[in-house]
Amino acid sequence: MNPRLVSVLSVALALAACGKKSEKSGPVVAEVGTETITADEVKQRLNETSPFLRARYNTIERKKEFLENMVRNELLAQEAIRQGYDKSPAVREQMKRAMIQELIRHQLDSRLAGTDIAEDDLKKFYDAHLDDYVKPERARVFHILLPAKDAKERAAAHKKADALLKDIDAREKRGEVNAFQTVAIKESKDALSAPMGGDLRFLSKDELAKAYNPELANAAFELKSPGEKGAPFDTPAGVELVKLQVKTVAMNRSFDESKESIRQRMARERRSRDYDEWVKKLRESTKVSINEQELEKVQVEAAQPPGTPGQPPISAAHPQASPPVAPPQPTPTTTSKIGGN
Repeated sequence: MNPRLVSVLSVALALAACGKKSEKSGPVVAEVGTETITADEVKQRLNETSPFLRARYNTIERKKEFLENMVRNELLAQEAIRQGYDKSPAVREQMKRAMIQELIRHQLDSRLAGTDIAEDDLKKFYDAHLDDYVKPERARVFHILLPAKDAKERAAAHKKADALLKDIDAREKRGEVNAFQTVAIKESKDALSAPMGGDLRFLSKDELAKAYNPELANAAFELKSPGEKGAPFDTPAGVELVKLQVKTVAMNRSFDESKESIRQRMARERRSRDYDEWVKKLRESTKVSINEQELEKVQVEAAQPPGTPGQPPISAAHPQASPPVAPPQPTPTTTSKIGGN
């Protein structure tokens, strides 16, 4: 069977299988058996197409062409019902999914825009999540610490640091990307970072100064390009080498700049909570029993790659199993198009 016809039939039957006619509005533009197609229905279907395609239907001839597709779908749906396809398990499953989506849309999506969220609540959210909107510049750096307690040890540490830096440069020129980290593991005396190749993770300049010392923080944030290394420098702990891995740009978004994104985020989070609470109440008010012994007997066939010999093609005669309907995602829902447009 033609895949397009299968798609048309499945959706048309799912809609027709509801049994109860939906309320229609607007003048009648076509009659198909006992059913009617109104001007409002045609407009709705046209509005569901992309703006590019919609621009085609600006003449009466084009509109008639579009209407003919709707008439064809109605004819197919009526014939399918006459032949009893509305009682098909596959059609009923499609109808169930369509009903669930429609239920969720009416039950939850009306507040998805978040227009009812008060400005004071938006401000409280901004203040509580300030780190999401105001962030200092951060850098991920690697360092090598050579301890030194006096001038003599410091001079020796400088000499060794110069030698290590030359060795690292030579290795990197030969293509050893992680040369600095390899040397840090072997030579650095910072017990916390040495096993990780001298990695200090992502820290702001203030955080780095507090965790180690201002000299290290200044040297690290003077580096501009990823992979750049600084000359040996003195710190209270001794002599150090530092390499910049990457920097993140500082962000400072005011409440007014963040307000609308906060509104959307709060509305999505509220919708998710509402969904969970709603399903929980439905579960508590309905008797649900699970037979684990029978469930355990269910055998799941291994998936076969497309085109495997003996594997039937996807068609109406071999409907593919579909997973249960997942919790709703906060994306706009549009009605499925059943026309050929």
